[in-house]
Amino acid sequence: MVWNIFDEMRRMQEEMDRLFGNFFSGPYYPQLGPGRAVQEAEPGQQQPYRKALVDVQETDKEVIVTAELPGMKKEDIDLNVTSERVEIKAQTKEETTEEKEGYTAYGRWYAGFYRNVPLPAGVKSEESKATYKNGVLEIILPKREINKSKDITIN
Repeated sequence: MVWNIFDEMRRMQEEMDRLFGNFFSGPYYPQLGPGRAVQEAEPGQQQPYRKALVDVQETDKEVIVTAELPGMKKEDIDLNVTSERVEIKAQTKEETTEEKEGYTAYGRWYAGFYRNVPLPAGVKSEESKATYKNGVLEIILPKREINKSKDITIN
């Protein structure tokens, strides 16, 4: 894989957006709003998703995608793999009700991640394997064989 300064600058910008996420959304900076660490909500969607932190590595035989999805269970993750990209969507919801003498307390907790990752090379999506352990999703995608070029004589 060839190093590209623009990819590095984009990665640094995403990291800075994540670090300063809601810094400028306080009462002194209402016009700036939250950072881009949260993806905009689609029409009909309840909550915006946070961007999952993703790392893509390319070897001679495979592409390895690693995503951080803290607090998620394996059942909460939807994974869609095509020959050119990987789509990761994870969400969990929890509602609690506590009834005590004189009052009832309701609580809701929601967390969601979304990331659509373009792959650096074509892969065999049907042979991909994924594992999830301790909040880290690892997807191993075998590369497709590239058709070799052939010289042809002109008659």
